Amino acid sequence: MRREWRACLLIAGLGVVSARADTPPSFAVAYALDVQPGAKAYVVELPQDAYAWASIDAGLGDVVVVDAHDRQVAAGLYVPATPTAHPTTLDAPLLAVPPSAGGVAGARIQRSTNGDILIEPGAAAVAGAPSDWLFDARQPVAAERLEFAPFDRDADLRIDIDASSDLQDWVPLVRGATVVTLGKGDGAVDARVVKLQGAPARYYRVHVARGEAPWVAGATARVTLSGTVEDAAAKDESPRRWLELPAASTTQSGQGVDYDYRLPAALPVTALRVKLGNGDAVARFDAIAIEGTMTGRQLGTLVVTSQGGDGRPLEVARSRREVLRLHSATPLRNPPRLLVEWQADRIVFLPEGDAPYRLLVGSHLGRRAAWPIADAIEALRKDGGPAWRPEPAATASVRIADGSKALDAAAAPFDWTRPLLWVVLLLGAAAVAAMAVSVLRKPKA
Repeated sequence: MRREWRACLLIAGLGVVSARADTPPSFAVAYALDVQPGAKAYVVELPQDAYAWASIDAGLGDVVVVDAHDRQVAAGLYVPATPTAHPTTLDAPLLAVPPSAGGVAGARIQRSTNGDILIEPGAAAVAGAPSDWLFDARQPVAAERLEFAPFDRDADLRIDIDASSDLQDWVPLVRGATVVTLGKGDGAVDARVVKLQGAPARYYRVHVARGEAPWVAGATARVTLSGTVEDAAAKDESPRRWLELPAASTTQSGQGVDYDYRLPAALPVTALRVKLGNGDAVARFDAIAIEGTMTGRQLGTLVVTSQGGDGRPLEVARSRREVLRLHSATPLRNPPRLLVEWQADRIVFLPEGDAPYRLLVGSHLGRRAAWPIADAIEALRKDGGPAWRPEPAATASVRIADGSKALDAAAAPFDWTRPLLWVVLLLGAAAVAAMAVSVLRKPKA
């Protein structure tokens, strides 16, 4: 009898495991992949329509690659190879940030369409020497050395230096560096060089923590920055594309107007441009990303003229965006058109299993396994040399698999494995209790 109980429990447990393994999660769409045989790794660029199915909350975790038997192969987001770099030295002017009274909004710092620094004094600017100074390196530079131009007078300063790529988020590079110039001639002290180290950044901020800055606001004061810049020709990145969007809605906002634009999908946006409508000659826009419950994140400022066309793009931190807003302090005759630059993500995978391979996108339950794909690609780069790249794979065709049902939590198939496991456990407990009772009822020898 005991053996029969054990056999029943074993069969039930195996049935639960088998049911769990034979019910793969559903995906919205499937792309057939065209690959050249014989490569050690492949990389595929996500099509634009794939972003309409990939959930933002999943962070592209619902994008998988499967073989001919619908089994996942080792795959992950492709991290480009580190680009080569070369040394550079540049001169840049220091721009003073007007001081403000405590507790009152200070100066407004933004970027123009070509990336130049725009500084607007705050509502309560006060007299006195500025303590913050900005300069623009004109391109991302991994800074190594900053030298201040000779001062017109003696100075003993303690300074902090920060770096930023968007004038919004600042990363500290140096704290409490000493800059001193005292006297002239043989006994003079002249220490105007600060050593730096950090990630590449375009904008830098010098904060005078102690002492009075020897520079005068409005006068020409310069710094010399030395470091390394990436070789743009050797960058391993996917191409950038542009979309032109009409305004989806126009709303009066205070003294100005809000123009909202909805992208066809949550695309990874990298830059913005604006085209004015007929009859408008010049306009200034605040670019805002609408996130979550319609909360906005400031991206920068665009100044556009009809003579200058749509101007140079406003580069923004790469992130998936669904809704963008342009705020104009002055009303326009016609809504402007927004041009959005976006850059597709890439998935790298290893040729496991049997071809053909498919790219599955969009699922409420399905997630890509945590393969150590970065380590595998790094090993292949070491073997293949700096010029090695995964073989490109193309999306040959697309097929709607389960469509929106795969994304709907309510439509997701009920997972019977959990209640079945509980049933097996309860039956096992009942069997153990029955055996214990039968042992206790047996008469003693």
